[in-house]
Amino acid sequence: MIDSSDSDNPPAPKKGGMSTFSSLKGNPNHGYLFTGNLFSNAAQWLQFITIGWLALEISGSMVHSIMAVAVRALPTLLLSPWGGVLADRMDRRSLALFTIIGMAVAAVAFAILVSLNFVTNIWYVYAYTLVTGVGFAINQPVRFALTANVVPERYMTNALALNAMTVTSMRLCGAMLGGSLMVLVGFEWNFIVEASLYIGTALLLLPMRTPYREPSDAKQSSPFNNLLEGLHFIISERVMFRLMLLNFVRTGVFMPLLLLMPAYTSEVLGAGPGVGTAMMVSMGVGGLTASFIMSSWGFFTRKGLVCLLTLGSGCMVFTVLGLSSWIIVSVGIMIIMGLSQSHFIVSNQTLVQKVVPDTLRGRVSSVWHYEQGLIPLFSLVIGLTGSLIGMALTMTIYGAVAVVLAGIFLIRFTDIRELD
Repeated sequence: MIDSSDSDNPPAPKKGGMSTFSSLKGNPNHGYLFTGNLFSNAAQWLQFITIGWLALEISGSMVHSIMAVAVRALPTLLLSPWGGVLADRMDRRSLALFTIIGMAVAAVAFAILVSLNFVTNIWYVYAYTLVTGVGFAINQPVRFALTANVVPERYMTNALALNAMTVTSMRLCGAMLGGSLMVLVGFEWNFIVEASLYIGTALLLLPMRTPYREPSDAKQSSPFNNLLEGLHFIISERVMFRLMLLNFVRTGVFMPLLLLMPAYTSEVLGAGPGVGTAMMVSMGVGGLTASFIMSSWGFFTRKGLVCLLTLGSGCMVFTVLGLSSWIIVSVGIMIIMGLSQSHFIVSNQTLVQKVVPDTLRGRVSSVWHYEQGLIPLFSLVIGLTGSLIGMALTMTIYGAVAVVLAGIFLIRFTDIRELD
């Protein structure tokens, strides 16, 4: 039964004015989760930055530098749906705690190996990325589902906007921290800090409670039947299926940019890593700005319409990047990409959380995150095509097709347009 005690059920948000942290006020459980998300996302971005450079130093290969990061998506493809099943069969807090402790142990072990100069073969780097990828594949959808278990529904938009803020802010901080540590003290300290952040996340999960978790009957069926039940819900519920489809397109267009940045900046813009970094920072600034706006004042119109419009605007940015040969344009327009992506993610996630029953929340969340496992595949398709006809033309055509799709969705998905 849901506990609605005063300490876990904060007063309704006031109309008008700023309400940036309204879901945190009087709600220590969300405070624990929010702070833990800051630590966890900082650790993820720190690893993301460090692994690529470490792989490059060991192998001297740009391919290994990219693939050592991209291979983390493989466990998501294999394990994420089963992680969702576990999230609906087990205590979600305990599952998140178990996986984050496992990631901390892996980070400490790898830091020791690096400090002792044992990591002289690129396959050590791949092994570490895969191990932490297993933890990420399970932990990410569980933490997503936990948001709805620590805040009442009326605070869902604010809570998810704050969660997006942890991603965008830590993307900037993680990149700066990772670069500074590599230059000043060496690779091993990056992994020590990463482990420390995971340990901090685990300590925050210990006192956290989930007063809005509903009783589940998932254990009355087999895990395989649980999996089928979740998939059937997504396919049979038209609104849910369409929300997932929109996120699939968003993943295929917005997300490959990160892996394609070296190729794009060098081939299309004729620039070096500094410009690529500036583009990512620009995107981070846009995303952080969007997260602050949404958490403070909400959306500018209905959430469903926001979802559709920002999918289109992000696809347009991808197309313009293909057409642009000017650094100032490419760097500047990434702010719009950041604004579009954050608005899309928060609006889409909020609607998904409203539609799904809590007993299926873990399984649905895992499918929502499953698409992240396809990012390397999308990137590979774009990269291979770019090697044949040029990256600029490839991005222009790819983006234009995505814009057309987004336009069709905007016109045809009338039920999504009306959602709020």
